[in-house]
Amino acid sequence: MLERVCGATSTTTMTDREKIESRSRDPITPLRDKLIIFEALLFTQQRIWLYGSGAVVAYVIGLVARFLTHSWIFQADDKPSCIDFSHFWVSGALAGSRDPALVYDFATFSVTRTDLGGIDVCMVMNHFVYPPTYLCFTYPLGLMPYVPAFAVWTVVTLLLYLGAIYLILPRPIAILAALSTYPVFFNFFLGQNGFLLAGLMGVSLALLERRPRLSGILLGLLTFKPQIGILFPFALLVSRKWRVIVSAMATSVVLIVASMLVLGYQGWPSFIHALADRESSLSPISQESMRLESVYGFLWLAGLSPPIAWAIQLAAAGAVAAVVCWVWARPLPHSLKAAALCSAAPMATPFVHGHDLCVLAIAVAFLVKDGLARGFLPGDRLIVLFSWIVMFLGIRDFSSG
Repeated sequence: MLERVCGATSTTTMTDREKIESRSRDPITPLRDKLIIFEALLFTQQRIWLYGSGAVVAYVIGLVARFLTHSWIFQADDKPSCIDFSHFWVSGALAGSRDPALVYDFATFSVTRTDLGGIDVCMVMNHFVYPPTYLCFTYPLGLMPYVPAFAVWTVVTLLLYLGAIYLILPRPIAILAALSTYPVFFNFFLGQNGFLLAGLMGVSLALLERRPRLSGILLGLLTFKPQIGILFPFALLVSRKWRVIVSAMATSVVLIVASMLVLGYQGWPSFIHALADRESSLSPISQESMRLESVYGFLWLAGLSPPIAWAIQLAAAGAVAAVVCWVWARPLPHSLKAAALCSAAPMATPFVHGHDLCVLAIAVAFLVKDGLARGFLPGDRLIVLFSWIVMFLGIRDFSSG
């Protein structure tokens, strides 16, 4: 079955040629034939293993180089480097203190993070910007020393991400392909939550048809990053997935109530204030401009005024929402619906970072699953390869968020 996506053998290539010779001649046929031949030669199983292995080796070399130059995990003075994971660890440590509400106290959070990494390093983003429900994930981290917590966080969330890929497309080569995407390097380097986001989204969509209640519970857990999931309600409503909707809503309510009981209600006003009080770059602080991998972020960096950038972002969000609703309302294969939703999710929000784009690997896994089941259109695999390459060119820095 794998040869259908890879075009792995000479038999597949000859079959393509035989099909070409049997077709009637029309102006489009030559281009289509060339695409079929080129993809059959390019996407062999051996070459995909080569592409993926090369990328993974490059990431390992990059991380080792950063570690040896004291720019990853530890600084030159042996203090933890001020990567994004330090936010999560500090939030977990404060959540386990006598006064968990201190997570949203700027002065306390700033001092704790500065004590961790040093005053000259952790000078920006010294406050917690996630909803209180995210503390369900970070609280266990505060019970461990920093380095073991970083290791546990990275390994567990990575396994969730790869597990989602394998659940969708149970082939070893799919795991390698998922590891080769550039956002994977971001998440390893920053200790970010992109693996968690993509893993929950992937498993939820993979189980949506078979286990709708469990799928809804996983969607409810995704509310720790609500801006990435704004299209899910539209898709579920037009497709009448009522059990998923009810389960997701119930999970969200339980998490919100639990956070209020444990932290008090003060965390929610603080979080809402942090959402509203943003600079034009959508950064919560004036000292740092965020590089966002969104329509708004691109236009803002290009120099457009915020009102114009916002108008175009909203138009783009409306367009992808309309496409998602159209796809999910039609009797199409679930894999295509899931691929469309995962692809559209980062486009619908103005606030998306490079590490969040692991969700695109979930989209590709669903798309390949559909291609294996029903066949690929000429050019499908080239578009996926082009998108994989663009990841390296488009993501610009290691911004927090």
